[in-house]
Amino acid sequence: MPERPARHTLAWLSADADWRADVTAHEPRLAAWFAQGLPAMVARSAADDPDPRLRLGVPLPPGEGKQRLALRVALQDIQHLQPPPALDEILAGGVPADWQAALRAMLRLAPARVFGAFAWQHLSGLPYVHARSDIDLLWQVGDARQADLLVERLQHWESAFGHRVDGELCLVDGGAVNWREYARRSREVLVKRLDGAVLELRDALFASTGVSA
Repeated sequence: MPERPARHTLAWLSADADWRADVTAHEPRLAAWFAQGLPAMVARSAADDPDPRLRLGVPLPPGEGKQRLALRVALQDIQHLQPPPALDEILAGGVPADWQAALRAMLRLAPARVFGAFAWQHLSGLPYVHARSDIDLLWQVGDARQADLLVERLQHWESAFGHRVDGELCLVDGGAVNWREYARRSREVLVKRLDGAVLELRDALFASTGVSA
């Protein structure tokens, strides 16, 4: 069986994919979405979910109520998978003027991939980004020192530019932690994985690297 893709991976379905929406009334909108050649995004399933199919999501733009449409599809019905767009791709594609300097500065902090409103606007051409938008990013971190330094820089970035950044620190074992939760230095943090989420000791996040938090 092919390896199941990570959360936030973009998935393009084959033309004859046998997908099913969680809410039947959402199927016409999803059918129109896929007919335009647009992807869905791999979502997290509950740990006790008996359904073996992949769980996907399509978030609609604010003009359509910001609904997140959920669906299921067998892994063999996915034609193409790719990671979410890199931050430099988003910048090259054009961003609102008041974000340009901020995102160029963000790009200098660390490599990042983009999900959320900026990614979906880039992918679809539909209006997702508005005056109150934040940017959602994923950063790969290899050890606690790297994570701590990045979190400190993100806090400074928000103070300097007046924008909000949300997102996750992606761990070497495939888990991910919200960067704000990590920054609070709580004893436990919520680690998200494809098959669920669980509280884990913060000090154990990088145990395999030999550099503790």
